[in-house]
Formats: sequence, structure tokens, C-alpha cells
Amino acid sequence: MANYKTHSSFNLFLALPIFVVGIYYLLGPSSSYLLTFIGVFAYSTLFMSPDLDLVHNIKLKSLRGVLSLPFRFYSQVFKHRGISHSFFFGSFTRILWLGGIAFLLFFLLYQALPSQKNFLLFYNQHKLYLLYGVAGICLADWCHLLLDIKFSKILHK
Repeated sequence: MANYKTHSSFNLFLALPIFVVGIYYLLGPSSSYLLTFIGVFAYSTLFMSPDLDLVHNIKLKSLRGVLSLPFRFYSQVFKHRGISHSFFFGSFTRILWLGGIAFLLFFLLYQALPSQKNFLLFYNQHKLYLLYGVAGICLADWCHLLLDIKFSKILHK
């Protein structure tokens, strides 16, 4: 299987520029949406990849350790090469995990969960940012998984 540096290099220096050019020419988004996609894609590549089920092996005192902090317990729940590496459910589990942490923080700060009205208002005001963010997470994950498949085929020949 490909290592962290291979995944990061492939995603950031090959896949990301291709996706950015494709999105720019096909969808013509505003610069803020494109920057959202780029930022989320980069974060997802570096700190939120399908290999988060191994995050307990990262030194907490490093930048990578701090930025993957929300996923420390994730590696205890999800086993390596399990659902975390699923093409359809892997991204979904990490998005739900982050959403759960966000709701927990919101609850701790305000002693209540957001009302359905406030939640829908937030969604309606930011749905395109959320869409570009989810696309960044999913595309970064899928590139990671495709690279794993490619390396697996090379190693088994």
C-alpha cells in the first residue's frame, strides 16, 4: 500500500490541480467556493484520510497530531482497512464523526442543541460552501482509495 507521503503528494500535486481546473472551467464557482474546496481537500488529504484508523500511531506533539486530534478516538472505534476504507461509507463516517464533535461542542457551549429552524437557516445560508466542502472530502478520499487499489494491484503481480 502507498504510504502517507505518496498519498499526500499524489493528492496535492496531481489530483488537486486537476480538480481545481475542472471545477473552475465546468462550474465557474466564485473564488470563495473554490478556496473552500481547496482548503477542505488539502485538510482531508493531510489530516482526515481513510488512514485515520491509524491516527493513534501519530505523535500528538506534532502539527499532524494536533490537527488530527478530533479523530483520536475514531481509531479506537474503526479498525484499519474496515469501513474507513469503504468507497461509499468511509467519507460519510468521518463527516458524521466531525458533525458529532461539532454538535457536542455546540451543546457544551450553549447547553442545548441547535433548533431545527436554526439548523435549516445555517444550511440554507451555507449550502454551497457545505457542498464544496463535502466534495473536497470525498474526492480526496477517493483519490486515496484509488491509489491504494493501484498499489495493491502492483504488489500482487
